[in-house]
Amino acid sequence: MAVVVSGAFVTSAELAARQAQTGFSGDILEVLPWGEALHRALGVALTVLTLGLGIWTSFTASPGWLRALTWITLAPLTIAAALGWQGPPLPPSLGIVHALLAHFALSVIVAIATATSPAWNRETDQAGGGGRSSLLRLAVATPPVVFLQIALGTAYRHEVIGIMPHMGGALLVALMTLILSAVILQNSLGPAPMRRAAAALISIVLAQVCLGISSFLMLVLNAAGTFAFVLTTAGHVSIGAATLAASVVMAMQLYVWGGSK
Repeated sequence: MAVVVSGAFVTSAELAARQAQTGFSGDILEVLPWGEALHRALGVALTVLTLGLGIWTSFTASPGWLRALTWITLAPLTIAAALGWQGPPLPPSLGIVHALLAHFALSVIVAIATATSPAWNRETDQAGGGGRSSLLRLAVATPPVVFLQIALGTAYRHEVIGIMPHMGGALLVALMTLILSAVILQNSLGPAPMRRAAAALISIVLAQVCLGISSFLMLVLNAAGTFAFVLTTAGHVSIGAATLAASVVMAMQLYVWGGSK
């Protein structure tokens, strides 16, 4: 997550420099090289840690799915690191790929952490109730939609598309997560871990929407040259990554609750 946050800070500072018409803060340019260095260092550390995890799982009695997920995570991390090492600013196409690979890797790492946690491996209570298959389909469909929304936002940040597709995607993601979480929480469906996952998902999405609206208003009000704009947009990107990870955990919880573990 620290890699995503530091990368979001760098791209947000670059966005502020491009968007600001008046009053651009020189302090942002002074901090930017430190942010770039920190992002690279964290990226290298994450790649090394993931490589170590892959080697560990390959030489121990780890489940096959764990070994597969670990090496699947290492591939996008390596590509993203190679792209990021070229130094900012990246061309728009490479910048979009770099960001999406990082978001994908984070979601897989969160899935690994969830599936190897003690709570996940304890006996899961099976709850009754109708509509389970419908909820599962909605939960499984949510991560791809969130990933598409992140892609639209990344394309907008690199000035490839306008803001409207990203805003439309935000409404769809908010609606899907609201329905999914509300049904689980209002009807007390499923075990406690799944209800906690639903509460976490809707809370993260609400924070994401608020940060997105704040970023857009600051841009409209010509406040893009401020450090507050950089922090707000960096938070928006970072919480977007958390939204994807939370939606993956929510889908995993519903998959287990459906008796498919």
